[in-house]
Amino acid sequence: MFETPNLKLPYIAPAQAQKHVTHNEAIRALDALLHIAVEDRDLSEPPAEPTEGARYIVGDDAAGEWSGHENALAAFQDGAWAFYYPQKGWTAWIIDEELLVVWNGAAWVPAAVSDPAPQLGINATADTVNRFTVASPASLFTHESGGHQLKINKAESSDFGTVLFQTGWSGRAEMGLAGDDDFHFKVSPDGDVWHEAIVVDRNTGRVRLPATPGREILAADRTYYVDPSGDDSNHGLSPEAPFRTLQKAIDSALNVDAVGHSVTIKLADGVYTSGGWVNRPMFDGSQLNIIGNPDNPGNVEISVTGANAFLVDAAGAKVRIEGVKISGDVGIWARYGAVVFLTGKNAFGACPFRHIGADNGAFVEMLGGQISIDGAAPHHLYADAGGHIFYALGSVEISGTPTFSFGFAYAQTTGLITSYGINWSGSASGPRYQATLNGVINVNGAGATYFPGDGAGTVANGGQYA
Repeated sequence: MFETPNLKLPYIAPAQAQKHVTHNEAIRALDALLHIAVEDRDLSEPPAEPTEGARYIVGDDAAGEWSGHENALAAFQDGAWAFYYPQKGWTAWIIDEELLVVWNGAAWVPAAVSDPAPQLGINATADTVNRFTVASPASLFTHESGGHQLKINKAESSDFGTVLFQTGWSGRAEMGLAGDDDFHFKVSPDGDVWHEAIVVDRNTGRVRLPATPGREILAADRTYYVDPSGDDSNHGLSPEAPFRTLQKAIDSALNVDAVGHSVTIKLADGVYTSGGWVNRPMFDGSQLNIIGNPDNPGNVEISVTGANAFLVDAAGAKVRIEGVKISGDVGIWARYGAVVFLTGKNAFGACPFRHIGADNGAFVEMLGGQISIDGAAPHHLYADAGGHIFYALGSVEISGTPTFSFGFAYAQTTGLITSYGINWSGSASGPRYQATLNGVINVNGAGATYFPGDGAGTVANGGQYA
């Protein structure tokens, strides 16, 4: 063996003449290979005026005196270039880059990049928690001939996979998978108290704003309970904590997004002295159900003085009413394209203006239901200005001979009342009908005595009855 196995330093052979030559060659190699600090690693040919002792890592496509020595350590010694070929694990400090590199057997790479590297600090000190630490005005992650993904992976759903923003090392904002698999956005004034601003549901993509007042998005059918002995400060979500007024329940129902789930207002037995106003449709366009006592509607009485019992006056609003006895200025008034369905059993007491009204393109339907009447009104049915009442195939029981002074059925100004197949019982006083100003009453040929009353019906000013 004539040289060392690692640095390839020459040995002095026994009885060798001019031993100083071999010794000096080894010293020269040590001078090049110990504490390696190279001027540059990107040159492909030697500099024109190299400094004695200067070292370089030969770049790609080497030329001139460096030709064929790519990646080798080139040292300018005694006026000539000497080349030393790296072994795996050699390190060198690149002076012009201020970077420590290591030969991995194929290339010179940053010395901190090992596989795996336990910690890496770039212009900062990494620790056991922040094992990768960067101090820099900016950080760039770019593509390599395609897209680029930044991945944060966690072991379990209950773990955290988030990005935290800090001020003075104190948290101020955080986003990501914070304790579950929904996507969260949180903010904090001090790093201790946190406010959740946005949550994106992982299953539906729907967004909740926990800190922002807004409508609730239902995940199931919803029932609001109302009782005359209740309290509007209750949540209204159980018979044990009911609202007191129908209006509170209506407002609560209109403030949720049902997303296809049914919303019902359940009225307990008793007398309610205030009515309800539906002034806009449900957010999802669905129907609002108002249910009293389906078997005995007289047990749930909406008895209002100086106001309407039910007013529905919003285009697109749809309301179903069942099991209620109604009295007020107007019992049920649908306006401006609203739709009201009277299903099952309902009852009407006295109303100073009318029991049921539809105008301005609204529609009221009683199909196959049962109506009880024990109170008077100028009209039982009133259609005006393009409103339509469809009143058919059910039964109407009248008690006490109430008076309908302007006609049991009244249609004017292109209003339409369609009624057929009703089983009438009991009697009423007043005109049976009036059709005027192009209003139409269609009884499907049932004749002039179809509606209750003790006075003949009248047709005037373009009105029609047939």
